[in-house]
Amino acid sequence: MATTVKVSARIPKGLVEKMDKLVEEGLYSSRSEIIKEALRDFLLRRRVVEDFELIGYLKSVEKILKEDWESEADEYWDEIGGVAYEPKE
Repeated sequence: MATTVKVSARIPKGLVEKMDKLVEEGLYSSRSEIIKEALRDFLLRRRVVEDFELIGYLKSVEKILKEDWESEADEYWDEIGGVAYEPKE
């Protein structure tokens, strides 16, 4: 079973010429190697952006959650012993 999959893509001539130059200079062994590295970099950057978006969302709700956590309603539940989340054995 192959560990790779062949994918066809149309790439502008100027980019192919630049890829070929990198291969000729010995920086990469093939066009495929360049494309795989570019795709890995793209996916890594995209993940970082998604992580920052999540962090931004969490920071935006942090104040609201803190206020809710410290509300009088929570103090009431603390005083009466709260609600058991785990069944008692």
